Amino acid sequence: MKREKFSGTIEQAYGKPLATAISYEAEYDLFENISEVRSANEYPSDSDVVKFLNAQKKANARQKATVAALDAAGIVKPTLENDSQFRLREMVKILVAAGKSEDEARTLASATLGIEWDTE
Repeated sequence: MKREKFSGTIEQAYGKPLATAISYEAEYDLFENISEVRSANEYPSDSDVVKFLNAQKKANARQKATVAALDAAGIVKPTLENDSQFRLREMVKILVAAGKSEDEARTLASATLGIEWDTE
């Protein structure tokens, strides 16, 4: 086993944007081979494998059905090419990652792209 560290930033909590992003760091033990999994007694049982694979198949089918239903309803997935508000949000993410505050990033993104934020 080896120890692995990772970090991230939380920009939303419980469905709402945070005023200030919160950074976090964590670490965990990473298995390097199957014998380590078995010796740690964490190898899944046959029923765990069946449950996992069935959940995976159900999630895949749900995702395909959702996309088909949205397509049939004429709802288009927002992309950089077809949604100006999406472009603004993506640019804000980049600017915040570069060290700008959320407010600065929103103002700069709007001015740079020449797009106003929707008031919804």
